Amino acid sequence: MRTRIGVVVLAVVLLLAAFVSNIPSQAETEAACRRALDNTSTAENRPDVCRDVSAETYRTFLLMYELRAEGLD
Repeated sequence: MRTRIGVVVLAVVLLLAAFVSNIPSQAETEAACRRALDNTSTAENRPDVCRDVSAETYRTFLLMYELRAEGLD
């Protein structure tokens, strides 16, 4: 009986670890947002990947994108 409980607990721990490891970090989310910006991106029209980025950070990314588009980076 103890063996079964141990196996079940181990399986639950492994499944939980696998789930948590698939959650992207904030840095990965922000990098994906920067890559997703294009000419149609605005303050109201965010790419889906940018939904989890704070408003201030997103505005900064938009400004950086515009400056690069103008050749002022």
